[in-house]
Amino acid sequence: MKKLDTYMIRELFVPFLIGTFSVVLMFQANEYIALAKLFNLENIPAKAVFQFILDLTPSYLNLTLPVGMALASSLAMSRVARESELTAFRVAGAKIMRVIRPIAAFGLVVSIGNFFLVEKVIPPATKAANRIGYTLGILGMAPNVKTNAFLTLRQYAANFEFVERDGDDLRIRGVTLIEHPEPGVMALTSAKTATYHNGQWSFHDAYFRVVKDLELQVFHPKQDFVINESIVSGDLFAPPMAEEMSIPELLESIKDGKKVGSNTKDLEVKLHVKFSVPAACLIFAVIGPIFAIYFARRGGFVGVFLTIMLVMVYYNAFIISTQIISKSPMVPAWFAAWLPNMLFLIAGVIAIRRLE
Repeated sequence: MKKLDTYMIRELFVPFLIGTFSVVLMFQANEYIALAKLFNLENIPAKAVFQFILDLTPSYLNLTLPVGMALASSLAMSRVARESELTAFRVAGAKIMRVIRPIAAFGLVVSIGNFFLVEKVIPPATKAANRIGYTLGILGMAPNVKTNAFLTLRQYAANFEFVERDGDDLRIRGVTLIEHPEPGVMALTSAKTATYHNGQWSFHDAYFRVVKDLELQVFHPKQDFVINESIVSGDLFAPPMAEEMSIPELLESIKDGKKVGSNTKDLEVKLHVKFSVPAACLIFAVIGPIFAIYFARRGGFVGVFLTIMLVMVYYNAFIISTQIISKSPMVPAWFAAWLPNMLFLIAGVIAIRRLE
């Protein structure tokens, strides 16, 4: 049976590479066309454009790996079924699930690789792409003024009533810093105005309020209160996207948001999506062969075509679930992120039982 596993994986490998990277090339071409429509590329260094698209490629792979897995599993099983090799496997005592097992194992490896991509590669690559995009002016539409802004610094959670940007400098009005220096102690620093320049925050006319053991202590230093912590000022006006964050960073952002009463459901959905999209690779590895077997006798590509349609249905269901259904307060974030996977997995289990 090891020969069966090796044989099926060999059938999968080339279609998987072709299916995955052809769709990635399509995404890259579309990105270049979009840039060409927005900007005069003659005035932009070709290296910057190439690097921008290259940094976005891992996020394209995150979406195209399930497509590549679906195409590969369908093509492999369609050929095996069409040329009666599947019948020979079953005569030799192998059930359909035994034939699908190496495909599912390959899908599991792709799912793990996709999760590694989501957690380790996409966040820094997306940050780098957005830095380049900001420099090129792609993100230049971010406003220069923002009200009621929230920012997490190394020691403080900061809330600004009004922030105005001048290049990389900031002018702030109505700032509050929240700090927990030790358990049971909360320190509040408030100032009417503040400035940020070259990594240094200066808070003017500041007041310190320390609450400890239900006692309030107030201090009013004569000099400016200064802390040193560099940020990218653009991040305050165009906050980091969930795609730029690793799972620990997303969890921390959700935690900080809940502390100040913000609605964190969108971030929670994005957190679960980091798991559900890689898991789709495994699901398509199981569902793809089923459609290929059902329709192999009607033509070599009928099952493959239906699998492609299945992928399109999945992604439409994914968008509806994560962007529309998730808005309902009755729907938990995890349910919205995993609903398409659950539906397709149930359909796959039912179809496998019928095939057997």
